[in-house]
Amino acid sequence: MLDETTTPQEAIRMAMEREKGSHEFYTQAAKIAKYPGTRQMFEFLAKEELKHRRILEEELNKDYLKEM
Repeated sequence: MLDETTTPQEAIRMAMEREKGSHEFYTQAAKIAKYPGTRQMFEFLAKEELKHRRILEEELNKDYLKEM
């Protein structure tokens, strides 16, 4: 749960887990999509979630967060 006691690192880790869940959701949706256009859309969204997760990982590794 996100609240005022949540550290920036914890918030980023929570966001990373959500991105992971979204990636899994879109990947599964792509597998069962009946239409090529729909499948392509879900595949695109799954790739976007991976990008988001990488961005969050980069933020987690930045020095300014280690100072906290």
